[in-house]
Amino acid sequence: MEKILEIKKAQGCATLYLESGDKLRVPVALLREHPVRIGQVIEPLLLKELVIRRGYPHALDSAVRMLSLRSRSEGEIRTHLSRTGYPAVCIQRVIERLYAEGLLDDEAFANEWAQSRAHRHGRARLQRELTSRGVDKETAREAVAKLPDEEQLADAVRLTGRFLGRTRGDFDRKLYQRTLAMLARHGYDADIARRALEIIAKGEDAPEAPPQWLPR
Repeated sequence: MEKILEIKKAQGCATLYLESGDKLRVPVALLREHPVRIGQVIEPLLLKELVIRRGYPHALDSAVRMLSLRSRSEGEIRTHLSRTGYPAVCIQRVIERLYAEGLLDDEAFANEWAQSRAHRHGRARLQRELTSRGVDKETAREAVAKLPDEEQLADAVRLTGRFLGRTRGDFDRKLYQRTLAMLARHGYDADIARRALEIIAKGEDAPEAPPQWLPR
């Protein structure tokens, strides 16, 4: 038996600090059903078994609420439920149920994410964003590969125009390198970045020929 010395709650998870120095993570939703208090003596093993036995419906409700706001990746669901204090066995049951009900689809999520953010970023950054959200590398790569080169170039040109419009000074080699670095941060590959700069350099307000140092 163990006495609860302290209870801290954060992001849907309660951490119980026990007299022995051990800690137990319990979903807040489950504590509403089976409340505990500071000073209470509990059997940690029984509480863990309770979380496993009763955690699934609460975890499923939490996942469905997340998906009702926007589509999510499997990795996002797993991370959220784990941080909330649900054990792996509950999380796996939830994931399997969501796939069975057609509520979870990483390929569709990746395609939607890439399309919705393509006007602001290049393929490399979008791929990093997807993998950071738990999408596997191959699925992320396939999603960003579907973005047309023409649209990526047009977006890079618009971004370059806005960047140069806020920049003072002549369009010299230093500014050229700064602009390339900016486009790289946004995930545009080197070829798209160079082509965007060529288009800007040959614009109606620019000289008929680009600077001699501009790569051809």
